[in-house]
Amino acid sequence: METMIKIGANGEQLQPDAPQWDAVLLPRLGLMFSATDTGAGELTFKQAEAACANLTLASFNDWQMPERQELEAILDLTRYNPAIDPVFFRDAKSDWYWTRTPVAWSSGCAWLVYFSYGYVGNHDRYGRAFVRAVRRVSPAGQ
Repeated sequence: METMIKIGANGEQLQPDAPQWDAVLLPRLGLMFSATDTGAGELTFKQAEAACANLTLASFNDWQMPERQELEAILDLTRYNPAIDPVFFRDAKSDWYWTRTPVAWSSGCAWLVYFSYGYVGNHDRYGRAFVRAVRRVSPAGQ
């Protein structure tokens, strides 16, 4: 499992036992995810994309909707319901989460990741799902 580091409100790395954090850094992959869902509940693809693009979190404003492989990187397939670490991602729903990766056969559809069991599926962009923002960082840190 990838090493995860809690990130505070000012973008600082926190101790593992920190009680409050805004983001989670995966240093080896060079990815930082929002610690909680982005936006208000289930969103359409367009709403999810806007929620991520307009996010300022942990003193960063370059958040975006994750690619399919990026979102799959935070799955923990030793868990289910949800198949994601609930300590670092404290409000993870056992539900579908958007990625910005389009499916090959239809530009009107995108890939989603099902955090309940770790499945991957697709849906038209007018459907609703949750979203978790990501930003790319240098592999050495922020």
